Amino acid sequence: MELRSRRGTAGAIAAITLFACALGAAPARAAVPHVVQPGETLWGIASAHNFTTATVATFNGLSAEAHVIAGSTLEIPTEAEGAAALAEAEPAPAPSSGADAPAPAPASAYGLATVWSPSGEVPLDPAAAGSWNAMREHALSSYGVDLYPGGLLSGYRTHEQQAYLYDLFLTGQGAPANVPGSSSHEIGVAIDLAAPEMRSVIDEIGPAHGWYAPHANEWWHVEYWG
Repeated sequence: MELRSRRGTAGAIAAITLFACALGAAPARAAVPHVVQPGETLWGIASAHNFTTATVATFNGLSAEAHVIAGSTLEIPTEAEGAAALAEAEPAPAPSSGADAPAPAPASAYGLATVWSPSGEVPLDPAAAGSWNAMREHALSSYGVDLYPGGLLSGYRTHEQQAYLYDLFLTGQGAPANVPGSSSHEIGVAIDLAAPEMRSVIDEIGPAHGWYAPHANEWWHVEYWG
């Protein structure tokens, strides 16, 4: 009787241990709900959780310009979930180099200035370039985020370059592009950004420098309105 009792006790302990292990192995909830409080903004909520506005907005199916309503609930993702949401979002369409596009004369020939990008100097209207450089310094000092175009064709474009990109779009080989003669890139007052986090910063500080994002569904496109 004593042996049977010990065996029964051991079995019970084993069962409890297995049950506890099963509970421990159960996946914990990942995203955390956040109830929007009066006065809160999407940017403020994202910043409080060490995320960019674009990360939280994309994870919740919102645009980065969305106004959140007090009492509504946002899901705050983990870092992995936020990164995955951005990776699944529509990528920036800006060509990285434009090496095959028609080559224009130097920027100075058009009376243009240039701004820096990893691909090289990108032409831009002088006033837009000056404002961009000031905004870039602001972004670096206040947010630790650098701002730069996504490629050599991400700033000013000649009519021929715009036509080249438009033809790529029509044949399904390129991203959306306006009809030649109708693009703000052709007057040197638009930039296509290299990364979504740049847009989040411009949403906050851009208007103070004359830069705006006119198209909610194109995170990469910003324009200088003076």
